[in-house]
Amino acid sequence: MISNLYVVRPHRFGRGLFATRLIAAGESVLRFRGPLIDFARSRNPRFECFCVQVGPNSYTLTWAPERFINHRCEPNLGFQDARTLRALREIPPSEELTFDYSTSMAENSWTMECRCGSPRCRHLIGDFAGLSDDLKRRYRALGIVPAWLSEGFERHQMRMGLGTLVPCHQPGNGNGNGNGNGNGHHNGQPACTAVDSVGQAQVDSGENGGGRKSDSTG
Repeated sequence: MISNLYVVRPHRFGRGLFATRLIAAGESVLRFRGPLIDFARSRNPRFECFCVQVGPNSYTLTWAPERFINHRCEPNLGFQDARTLRALREIPPSEELTFDYSTSMAENSWTMECRCGSPRCRHLIGDFAGLSDDLKRRYRALGIVPAWLSEGFERHQMRMGLGTLVPCHQPGNGNGNGNGNGNGHHNGQPACTAVDSVGQAQVDSGENGGGRKSDSTG
């Protein structure tokens, strides 16, 4: 974890990660940690808001402080490898660190309203396959789409149709973000009881941070 580059601060929708110094373009910024679980377990309301997809049937139950990173439709971070985010441009001190949640989503199961405020805001966060062809090409050209989310896998997912879990069992090998703040369109849960990094249950009322399955910030 490269935590000397960022700090957790209050955010208009809860909490977020903010740069503590100038970050150079291409610099490794954040490495995600947490145990791997499968799709079925990721839907447990006790901790679903802390989970991020890292493979066709694999999710990471993320730890703090990485779980506080928020989504933005014009992110300043992107995947360097399955567990690490790098800077896509120079990032000044105090700027919020963000990545596009859709670059690690392919579950045909969940969407969330986006209110990131970006001029290019898509207003809805969902699977990578649902992005415009131009944006998918741009993200692939930048090299920030995880290897498991290949073009072949994307075509397979789209053939399966919406509303069904892709029936693949390839293990994931990465990590991601997630912390409750708001509510996604996954199972209608307004709050979440989560397990923290030492395995202790805690209740998240939608007031504390950015999250892949429950952050309505976008």
